[in-house]
Amino acid sequence: MHSVLSNYLMNEGKLPVDYILGKFEDHEIVLLGEMHYIRQQVELYHRLIPLLPDHGITIVATEFGRRADQALIDELLTKDWFDVPLAKRIALRQEAFWGYLEYQDIFRLIWQQNRINPPANQIRCVGLNDPYNWKLYNQICRDNNRIPNQEEVKLIWKDCNEKNWLDALNAYHHPGVTKVLGIMGSHHAFTRYREPSFNIENGCKVFTSFETVRFGNYLYDQYGDRVCNICFYDPWDAIKADVAQQAPGGGIIETIVSPHFSELAFDLQGSPVGDLQDDSFYSLGYEEFRLKDIADGMIYTCKFSQFKALTPIPDFVDKDNLREFRDFAPFNDMTDKSCDEINSAIAKWADIW
Repeated sequence: MHSVLSNYLMNEGKLPVDYILGKFEDHEIVLLGEMHYIRQQVELYHRLIPLLPDHGITIVATEFGRRADQALIDELLTKDWFDVPLAKRIALRQEAFWGYLEYQDIFRLIWQQNRINPPANQIRCVGLNDPYNWKLYNQICRDNNRIPNQEEVKLIWKDCNEKNWLDALNAYHHPGVTKVLGIMGSHHAFTRYREPSFNIENGCKVFTSFETVRFGNYLYDQYGDRVCNICFYDPWDAIKADVAQQAPGGGIIETIVSPHFSELAFDLQGSPVGDLQDDSFYSLGYEEFRLKDIADGMIYTCKFSQFKALTPIPDFVDKDNLREFRDFAPFNDMTDKSCDEINSAIAKWADIW
C-alpha cells in the first residue's frame, strides 16, 4: 500500500495553486475548507487571488464577512484607496476577535485586482456568514446581569442558518456563467459528507445523528457535481475526548510527501489516498470511513510542526472601534477590557501552534 500511495503522490500530485485552478475546468464552484489560524493556508489564497480573473473566476465567497455587511464589502472593494478602518470594521463585525493581517490581505488583494482589471474581470467578494445579533446578547448581559433566556436567544440567532449562505451566494452566482472560489472553515465546506452529532460517554464521542446541515451540503444538493470540495491536510479531532488530535489517514501522507515536497495537492476521489481508512472524529456514524468520504481533494501545505502563526494587527481594536467591538464581541466576552488587553488576547490566540 505504501508504494502505491507513494507512486500516486509523486506522479499525480500537483502544486496547490495549479490544482485548485485546474478544478475549475470541470466545476463552477470550488470550496476550500480550512482549519483556521494557519498562515500557510491563508497565504495560499493570497497566491490564488491575482490569478482568478484570467481563469474566469470572478466571485470569492467567504465566511470571513457577513451577508448583512455586503454593502460594506462592496464599498471597500470599489474605493479608490484601500480603506483600512473599513476593512477592520468588516472583520470585527464578522468575528470581533478576527484581527489578523493575513485575512485583511484577502480583501486588500481583491481590491488591488479590481484596480487593474477591466469591468468584466472585476472580482466580487460575497459575504456568507450569519448576522448573529451580539449587540442584543451583550445588552441583555450588561443591563440585566444575566445571559439571554431561550426566547431571547431565538431572536438573537434569527436568520442564522447555513441555508441562508446558499441564498446569499445565489444572489450573485449565475450557473454556467460565473465561477466561484469559496474560502471558509472546513465544516462549512462539506458537500457529500454529513457532519455527525455526538454525546460524550465514558470519555469518548458517541454518534447520535446526522442532523447538522452545512453550506456545502445545501450547495451540493442544488448544484451536484458542479461543486468541488477541497480540504486541507489538518490535525483532526480523535474519538476519545481527552487525547491529542491526529493526522488524517494515520499520518502516512506526511511521511511520504514531506521528504520531497514542501506542499502538494491531490485527489481523494478516485485515488489510493482517498481509500485510506481513518478513525478520527469524522468517522462517527460511518461503517468504514475513508478519506474520500470527506472531500474531493486535499492540500498538504507543510508538516504540522511547521505551521506558522497568523500575524495579529497591533491596533485591530482602537479607540475608534472599541464601542462597536463591545457590541459585536461574542457572548459578551472581554467587553469590559481595554484596547490593549483585547489586542494582546488576539495576539496570544494567533500563536496556537
